[in-house]
Amino acid sequence: MPALALYLTFVIIPLISAFVYSFTNWNGLNPSFDVIGLRNYVDLVRDPNVLRTVGTTFKYTITITVMCNLVALLLALSLNMKLKTRNIMRSIYFLPSVLSGLIVGYVWSFVFTDPLMNFGKLIGSPVLGRNILSSREWSIFAAAGVTVWRSAGWYMMVYIAGLQGIPSELMEAAAIDGASPAQRTRHITLPLLAPSFTINIILAFERGLKDFDSIFALTAGGPGDATLTIAINIYRQSFFFSRAGYGTAIGVMLFLLIVVLSLTQLVFLRKGENRVN
Repeated sequence: MPALALYLTFVIIPLISAFVYSFTNWNGLNPSFDVIGLRNYVDLVRDPNVLRTVGTTFKYTITITVMCNLVALLLALSLNMKLKTRNIMRSIYFLPSVLSGLIVGYVWSFVFTDPLMNFGKLIGSPVLGRNILSSREWSIFAAAGVTVWRSAGWYMMVYIAGLQGIPSELMEAAAIDGASPAQRTRHITLPLLAPSFTINIILAFERGLKDFDSIFALTAGGPGDATLTIAINIYRQSFFFSRAGYGTAIGVMLFLLIVVLSLTQLVFLRKGENRVN
């Protein structure tokens, strides 16, 4: 019952309230508001800024989904070997995932501003020689890189759990039959990691769609609107422009988008697992 009470208080009731407020002109502060029907959703569809934020969000999401899973898989494969320091290395790589996104964002904003920029000037790099966070072209990828650094260790642990569930007899039999390490990885390890791929891809994609804290700490949506994602736009509309009803409507759109895309990915990836099996 206590767990159910907490879940109702912090998840179900706010979710229902969000749907209700999305049909109002609530400014976020005044307790009184008027019901305006579907006007927020009509404005949302007509707002060109929303379409740009959706494009930026998908660019960010696809980048971190691919890079997080690639880096995590490489780390898991390397740290699944019989190394004396593998437990220590696993802890080191996992550590950033337990840090606050705001703290990580503020630390990396300093790194991009001073040390990395000086290093770029030293090696003569036109990209690193300036503050990447002030670049409209590269700032979204810089934010994605910080998220990969922070999150890859968490996805690594999922892959390690999957690797440890692969029967050693299969690998030994393949080695006796003359299969090289690369062949064993391609034909045994990767197919049997299909459930881990499903979990990590869906979670990384969902994370990218709703990520807020690290992007807010790094750029707050800037420069201009180069890193203005859906989550940042919800914050701006609700607190900067006092359009909490409209911001909530965008939040409802994001919720439905996450649900639809997550279910679609789940069905598609499950079919891939069944073909492998």
